[in-house]
Formats: sequence, structure tokens, C-alpha cells
Amino acid sequence: MVVRTRSFIARLTQAPARPEPEALARNLEHLLNTRKGTSVLGEFGLGDYEAAPNTHDAVLMLQVELAQLVRRYEPRLVEPRVALLGRQGYSCLRFELQGQLRAARQLFWLDLDTTTRKVEVAVVVELRP
Repeated sequence: MVVRTRSFIARLTQAPARPEPEALARNLEHLLNTRKGTSVLGEFGLGDYEAAPNTHDAVLMLQVELAQLVRRYEPRLVEPRVALLGRQGYSCLRFELQGQLRAARQLFWLDLDTTTRKVEVAVVVELRP
């Protein structure tokens, strides 16, 4: 059974429902592309990692910050774990996000462009236990 969800705007426009992993990925993109301090919720969005004294520490802080934001603002993904996969091309860092989405383990890639700070979230695969 494929669970589908519709956002408030999708319901208003009568758009078709998206599969839940795709809807979750879009929500994560909105969350991770918000910069801390630009929302009425002061802790909403990324930004703490930019205060790190060097690149190594920034990447470690970013990994922790990603996991904390997912835990706090995306309750559909249970027991989220974030791991650094490495550099993808010249200016992209790829993180792997795993978590439990209903009855299945779900895998996402979080790609951060280090130049623009834009995050793209891709649904990779549903993992079988």
C-alpha cells in the first residue's frame, strides 16, 4: 500500500496526492533551505554550522544540525540518522539520511551546494528490513 499525502495548497488546488516519501522530501527541502533567524521560529532552519572555525568542524556541525532539524520538525521520519557520504563534484556535499517512515526504512540524499548553501533532497530507496 502506497501512502499518499496532500499539502494544504494541493488540497485547495485539487492537485493529486504525492507518495509520502516524496512529500517528506519536499518538506525537508523547505526546512533545510530556510536560514536560521529568517523565520518567526528562531531555531527553524540551518545556519549554526557557518560559525565553525574551519571546514572540518563546519561539516561535523552541519551533520549534527541536519539530524537535529529532522528530529524536531519532521516527525514522520522516526529515528533519523545522518551520515556524510562525501563530496559530489566541485561544490556539493552529500549526506545520507535514513529513518523509519511508517513500516519501512527510507533513504534520502541531502545535497548541499557549498557555494549557494542550497539543499536538494532526493528520495533514494525504501530499504527492506
